[in-house]
Amino acid sequence: MDNSNETIRRGLAALDMISADHPDRIKLLNSIGLLLYLKYTETKAMIDLQQAIRVAQEVLEATPEGHPNKEIWSNNLGNLLSDKYSSTGEMADLNEAIRVARQTVHMTPKEHKERPMWLNNFGVLLNNRYLRTDIESDHEEALHVSWEAVHITPKDHPELGGRLNNLRVQLRHRYSKRGEMPDLEEAIRVAQECVRATPEHHPDRGGRLESLGILLDSKYSTTGATADIEECIRVTQESINMTPRDHSYRGSRLNLLGVQLTKRYMKMGEVADIDNAIRITQEAISAVPGQGGQPERAGWLNNLAICLGQRYTRIGALGDLEQAIQASRGAVNNTPEADSKLASCLCNLGYLLTDRYSRVRQLTDLDEAIMLIRNAIGLTPEDYTSQKAALNCNLGLALGQRFLETEKETDIDEAVRAVQEAVDRTSRDNPNWPQRLQNLATIFGKRYANTESMADLEASIRMAQEAVDATPENIPNRAIYLDSLGKALFARFLKTNAQADLERVISCSKSALYQPNSSITSRIEAGKSLLACYGFTSDWQLAYDTAKVVLGLIPQLTPRSLRNSDKQHLLSQISGLASDAAAAALEIGKSPLVALEFLEQGRGVLAGSLDELQVDALDLQKKHGELAERFTRLRDELEPPIIRNISLTEEDPQPWQAQATRRYDAADEFDRLIAEIRQQPGFADFLLAPSSEDMQAAATYGPIVIINVSGYRCDAVIVERHQIRSLALQNLDSNEIEEIARKGDLGHPDVLEWLWHTIANPVLDALGFRELPSAWPHMWWIPTGLLTKFPLHAAGILNKSGIDNTLDRVISSYNLSVKAIIRGRQRRIPAWIPSASPQALLIAMRDTPGCISQLPFAAKEVSMLHDICKSMAIDTIEPRRYKKDILALLPSCKIFHFAGHANANRVDPSRSQLLLEDWETDPLMVGTLMEMKLRERLPFLAYLSACGTGQIKDDRFVDESIHLVSAYQLAGFRHVVGTLWEVNDETCVDIARMTYEGMRDKGMTDEAVCWGLHTAIREIRNRWVSEMAHHREASQLMISSSNDGDLGGATLPRDIEASDQDDEKPLYWVPYVHFGV
Repeated sequence: MDNSNETIRRGLAALDMISADHPDRIKLLNSIGLLLYLKYTETKAMIDLQQAIRVAQEVLEATPEGHPNKEIWSNNLGNLLSDKYSSTGEMADLNEAIRVARQTVHMTPKEHKERPMWLNNFGVLLNNRYLRTDIESDHEEALHVSWEAVHITPKDHPELGGRLNNLRVQLRHRYSKRGEMPDLEEAIRVAQECVRATPEHHPDRGGRLESLGILLDSKYSTTGATADIEECIRVTQESINMTPRDHSYRGSRLNLLGVQLTKRYMKMGEVADIDNAIRITQEAISAVPGQGGQPERAGWLNNLAICLGQRYTRIGALGDLEQAIQASRGAVNNTPEADSKLASCLCNLGYLLTDRYSRVRQLTDLDEAIMLIRNAIGLTPEDYTSQKAALNCNLGLALGQRFLETEKETDIDEAVRAVQEAVDRTSRDNPNWPQRLQNLATIFGKRYANTESMADLEASIRMAQEAVDATPENIPNRAIYLDSLGKALFARFLKTNAQADLERVISCSKSALYQPNSSITSRIEAGKSLLACYGFTSDWQLAYDTAKVVLGLIPQLTPRSLRNSDKQHLLSQISGLASDAAAAALEIGKSPLVALEFLEQGRGVLAGSLDELQVDALDLQKKHGELAERFTRLRDELEPPIIRNISLTEEDPQPWQAQATRRYDAADEFDRLIAEIRQQPGFADFLLAPSSEDMQAAATYGPIVIINVSGYRCDAVIVERHQIRSLALQNLDSNEIEEIARKGDLGHPDVLEWLWHTIANPVLDALGFRELPSAWPHMWWIPTGLLTKFPLHAAGILNKSGIDNTLDRVISSYNLSVKAIIRGRQRRIPAWIPSASPQALLIAMRDTPGCISQLPFAAKEVSMLHDICKSMAIDTIEPRRYKKDILALLPSCKIFHFAGHANANRVDPSRSQLLLEDWETDPLMVGTLMEMKLRERLPFLAYLSACGTGQIKDDRFVDESIHLVSAYQLAGFRHVVGTLWEVNDETCVDIARMTYEGMRDKGMTDEAVCWGLHTAIREIRNRWVSEMAHHREASQLMISSSNDGDLGGATLPRDIEASDQDDEKPLYWVPYVHFGV
């Protein structure tokens, strides 16, 4: 620096020594100016730049016209002024730089070799002023001079690429301003020429490819042409490939590719695209620090949220939605209030919260969503037409959802106005046009359901039809639009009985069902509609064909990568489908085996998938060790739940996504491995559904009776050792079942008698069980639909003597499916070796936090069991009544007995729980139990002496039968005793005592558990019958009998809800059930 100052000082001194007209004075001045500029580049001191500008101005003024260097020195002055503007941002500096640049161009001959460069510089300056002032003439002049610069630059000139890039920038600005496709097409052409003019290893090639990708993305957003998005992705990927990992622009390029992959996914429906989009966008976010990083990070978080939201919509993994909301909140929190992107971020968060409300039904999510979207609308100027349309559409959807919850007409009316405005603001060539029409159709449909106004229904049909007409056949969302149109037409058909409408419903539903790239949920929903139509018209062959297709889609609905709670949610959408399919099969004369296979295929899917992960691979290990090792490794990867609630602001923000991605990959590997195993000799049926021979073999210990309930017909499918047959239950009607279930009190004598006449007696007669047996036969009931709530084992006529009841003819057990019985029996019976000291884990909850009622007999029940277990050489353990203590001991126990309160969760059965001391803070839920691996320990009995441990409160979940009883079965317990509803505290003691005594007396076998419970129920039933007879006799004699028949005086239920009591003594023996092999 000192040398530079000294050189400048000497130059100035020399300048003072020569005259003003000396021929070398201009050259010396120019040299001094150059030295001052070089000093500025080192010091960034404005005084140095200002001195350099003054010297350059003096040089230019002193240079006569016609001097060969005048244009060069004029350009030098322009460059210095441009640098000053870049530093100060002052418009006066920019204006002066433009004046000098224009002067330079005008004085430069057309053949001058530097003219292209000076034209290019002039165009850049004009474009900068246009961006500041929006003066159209500047933009047009910038384009003109940039065109000329490119035109006169030789094709092999090294600067041609840069000049083409500047022209591309200006063309893109004109397109952004005008929105005219010719401008965009020309910008793309110039950008492509720019890339061709840029050598392979040029440092700017990656950026120029990125710019081309952005333009192609803009074109695709307008045209929707597949070729555009394909080229767009190819170009952007090339840009990333040549960008070093530590490059500052790598994040923006990764983000761009993520956006483009998401768009291709939305067009083509390939799940791999959205998976890659999530992975790539997460990599972009990880490339910058969470605090004080690039300002683009907020936008990238918003894009990640969009990707995760799309995958949630397609696959249904709640973890994706939770992470999408977390990413979206990060985007909102990192976007300044003055930033125009904030509205978009708020809107996206609102949309995601609306989705979460649809899943978990928390009204606070919906209220927050509506507030956020309203805020976004307030931040958006009226002339932002496209953004306003998106915001209003999302607001309408959220209001429509809230209307379903609150039934406030103001919400649905505002929803119609908002979505109508969104449609009005959307051009017909906009890719979002069909979706917004569909949204409007949905909102009109919701209002019609409330008002039954035909005007609303007609509007819904009209909008849905327009959405279908505007959507090419290969677009994934077309199935959704077709199904929506079909449902609206069916609603009109029910009003008008117009056959043309029904024919159109069938056409729409069929097209949607066979749309291969649509989401499985939308295809299955369409298939259900189609099946219903064929059922309505009694076209049973077509109904059967449709059912076969729809049931074949179920494995794709619940991929192995999903959490159990996600599978449960998705499977709730097909409740009743398998039963309708079985009914259709029987209607066309298919064999009972076909109907049974449909039921096995479409019911108990979640339990079946868990069973597959628990299958014993010993045979595989003996014959194909390497395959068995891979099977075990992948199975172990798929069993743990996906990691959740990892903050995106952590030092390493990728763990949750890495876990999820690995789980998806493991699921794909597992499916491929199973296919490979089935190719090995002797393993062709590995993890396949049981054959007819397998199912008949399952009836070796007693018949298995599946009661199929459908709106079309009701049948018993009877599996016996030598045959599978069906019995039409002519007096059983699904509507009657629904009505009785709605009224409740399923243990009432009238209900038990109805069950006897309609189901139990016909079935037992068909099986030949017509009298009190000397050797008790054993049978398994597998009810379907709402019948899963009913006590088939207790069916009978109670007001007369005789054996017109199930209890006096057979021992009854229950199970979810024939496959569950087969898999349960494949597990070995635990060997009761005295020296091994089997353990019983006993829990009594006399007092439960948060529950008013005490259970004084719970402790008595457990105390009694200590003595019985001791007589059976079983060690007893009473742990602390906390979740972690129970989970620690469960793997080592053979018997688990719980006496206390239970809670069946209505919204999410996987959250049902036994209430321990810490149930409010750390609950022991069904979902936890289903994920435990106890089968290798061969646990024998789980006895759940609490209310409603086999209860399902939401009818959508009856086909999966996910409750506390099934959870202990799936965890590995061979037998589970539970209850269908409320039980009496003191009666629990008697039932438990007699059950365990039966187990003690019969030697701890499978039969002993069933026999013990059956004996206990019959004994309590007999007491009840006797006492009721005495009560009636005494009443006839007008003798007070207020205390007669009291089984101890305690009426406390083991539930956290109070119950209504009849004047007649409750049938406390009815709800006890046995599930097992």
